[in-house]
Amino acid sequence: MDNNLYNLLLRSFDAQLTEDELRRLENALASSEELRAMKQEIVDLRMKVQTVKGETFKPFFLDRVLERLSKPQQQIGDYFASVFRAVAVGAAVLVIIFTVYNVRRENALTIDSALGIHHPTLEQVLALEEPFE
Repeated sequence: MDNNLYNLLLRSFDAQLTEDELRRLENALASSEELRAMKQEIVDLRMKVQTVKGETFKPFFLDRVLERLSKPQQQIGDYFASVFRAVAVGAAVLVIIFTVYNVRRENALTIDSALGIHHPTLEQVLALEEPFE
């Protein structure tokens, strides 16, 4: 099928064709089964598109978008607040896990054991100094 004829066919749905273009299109439609099938396919497609109900936005969508665009600093603050909450929760969970681990390792429930503070004995300190002599 000729590209010019296809373009004429498409234009015939939305624009007024000249008499010469209309005659060319009618002759092509009379002689080409493929072009007639294409026209019917376009007509069917246009009918389906017209019957589809358009999606709509929630009420006041435009107002909400414009308000967000006019206050970019508030968006940045909200973003950092949400990131801080996520990091704070993760950090709190890690602190709890490490505290429980340290207390279980020492078998004593003291602040020093919870924080992982170890008081080395004199023998342990001397054993550490020997390799450096």
